[in-house]
Amino acid sequence: MASSGTEPIRKVLIANRGEIARRIQRTCRRLGIQTVAVYSDPDREAPFVREADEAYPLQGQVPAETYLNVEKILAIADRSGADAIHPGYGFLSENAAFARAVTARSAERLQAGLPPLRFVGPHPEAIAQMGSKSEARTLMAKHGIPTVPGYYEPEAWPGALQAAADKLGYPVLLKAAAGGGGKGMRIVSDPGSFREAFEAAQREALNAFGSGELLLEKYFPAARHIEVQLLGDKHGHLIHLYERECSLQRRYQKVWEEAPSPALSSEDRQALTETALQIGRLLAYDNAGTVEFLYVGPGQFYFLEVNTRLQVEHPVTEAIFGLDLVEWQIRIAAGEPIPFLQADLHPTGHAIEVRLYAEDPAADFRPSTGRILMWQVPDLPYLRVDSGVESGSAVSPFYDPLLAKIIVHAPSRPEALQRLKYALTHLTCLGLRHNLGLLELLSSDPLVQAGQYDTTFLSRRKDLFDRLAHRFDTNTWAAWLVGLTLWRLAQASASLPLPPGFPPGWRNLPDPPLPYGWQVGSQTITVAYRPLDSRRYVCQVLDQEGEALLLQAGPHKVTYEWQDRRHTLRIALSEEESLHWVHEPGQGYAEVRLMPRFPESGSLSVQEGRYTAPMPGQVVQVLVQPGDVVTAGQPLLVFVSMKMENRLTAIQAGQVKAVFVQEGQTVDAGTELLQIEPASGT
Repeated sequence: MASSGTEPIRKVLIANRGEIARRIQRTCRRLGIQTVAVYSDPDREAPFVREADEAYPLQGQVPAETYLNVEKILAIADRSGADAIHPGYGFLSENAAFARAVTARSAERLQAGLPPLRFVGPHPEAIAQMGSKSEARTLMAKHGIPTVPGYYEPEAWPGALQAAADKLGYPVLLKAAAGGGGKGMRIVSDPGSFREAFEAAQREALNAFGSGELLLEKYFPAARHIEVQLLGDKHGHLIHLYERECSLQRRYQKVWEEAPSPALSSEDRQALTETALQIGRLLAYDNAGTVEFLYVGPGQFYFLEVNTRLQVEHPVTEAIFGLDLVEWQIRIAAGEPIPFLQADLHPTGHAIEVRLYAEDPAADFRPSTGRILMWQVPDLPYLRVDSGVESGSAVSPFYDPLLAKIIVHAPSRPEALQRLKYALTHLTCLGLRHNLGLLELLSSDPLVQAGQYDTTFLSRRKDLFDRLAHRFDTNTWAAWLVGLTLWRLAQASASLPLPPGFPPGWRNLPDPPLPYGWQVGSQTITVAYRPLDSRRYVCQVLDQEGEALLLQAGPHKVTYEWQDRRHTLRIALSEEESLHWVHEPGQGYAEVRLMPRFPESGSLSVQEGRYTAPMPGQVVQVLVQPGDVVTAGQPLLVFVSMKMENRLTAIQAGQVKAVFVQEGQTVDAGTELLQIEPASGT
């Protein structure tokens, strides 16, 4: 794969996990390059481990023990004979010390007469220069590149930052200086909330990046986040691959990216790309990298940062240019020159990427953990899905909640939106809560379709979340609950076979069969049925009555007719066998719980006032103690899961009776945290 005068790369160690590890493996296989996976204990059975040519355990669970452990990774590189390390994104990808350690190990190998060890990324000095956002902004300002007004002094104390905020005027934004991805960021609206926001952002930054250093910026509520893709080689050649629009975000983290941006004029596009090239030349940039800008309006933009790595959203750029950026990262690391000129590059069509996260949008994007019971991707010529999961994959609390990236490409933006909506409604992901329903709503939202959104769009659109909770009408629920009932009857018939010709659910009793009760949210809906023969039933549900015809039923699927329409449901059953996850391709998905048909006497109810962990995580702050009087909505404790801070708040007023955990303690989902005795009258 290398041209004359370069040293070919033959084996790449991927110092990462999940979907990006599989993405890099895919390119390496096409190029005939062997891959080495490293993995933590929770990732032992993950697809990226199985699909690598070689795999080595990192012996540990949390990132500090595993994917952030430089010595372990370098030792495995030596042991496996890898001659390159690709860091992916996140973890060590923007760690200059790691890049320098790889370079030093390469020098040691050469002295010993062994092949070198290449770092698939830019030179360490570029990473170091851009590794601290505060130092990067100072450098840009020195060279006349516009930066967001703010305070960027390294190791600034809270008092200095607050004084700067008072001078700038509120609102302001606190940001982690050592990393991005939405971690360690807080908007501060007034002086009174500054200290609390500072402490929360610092804790989150320290947990995510190992550094609690923060910087301060003026916050622009209606701005857009636009970035420019750069590609440079080791021969001084630097090009740009136009821009990506990344303004649709939640918790400062992107959920929707597209290229090209629907907001830019040709004049602004030229200004942004020329500024990005100026920055790249300033850094002597020599691999794939991204320059991020805050776009305030026509002719007005500010430098934000340089991501000295491959971006999560790189597939939209690949789609409109027909390039494989991972391939060019590897070729450049091997010493190959970029063979094309800027004038040769012309984007084609429009591409959109959305991120499928294991999180519950209806619960303030609370991370979800568990096992994916069913994963099916539709076979569509315009669809690309980069995923780190498959049916049976476990989603742990130790890492980012990203499950997959869903990418579509089309000749125009309206066609891309239409294709995206079709793909989203036909993708099946059952077993835990995720944001697929929200992505479906976004794809058909009139403002999104018009390209009229900014970084605050999701936080302002409470109506989207109301629609998310009520996106299925009565007819849809009736059809699905009839289908689930038919599926349960078929499963019961398969496990307890009846004589030929007897319908499922047949009873040698004069009474009608017991109805099925289904819990949908807080509502219980009953499906009464009367068998006519082995395939036909008269069903009553939600004030509807009709004949249902069972056509086919399998372990995870049922096909039937109801109200003159044919339906096919994909069904996954949770371990306790009462929670049913259902998806009808083209319609949507839901979770439904089967109510006990024969309740056990003496069953225990949940005790009032006992608070349990909604997900696995680590307690970082306990805000109350026994005897404290609390009000409804008051924060009780703070814990971290999937690198994000989450607050547990009181659901009603009362007095703290007991606290069962302490700061620093790791808890499982369902662990009892504290008990509050409700105030009288509440």
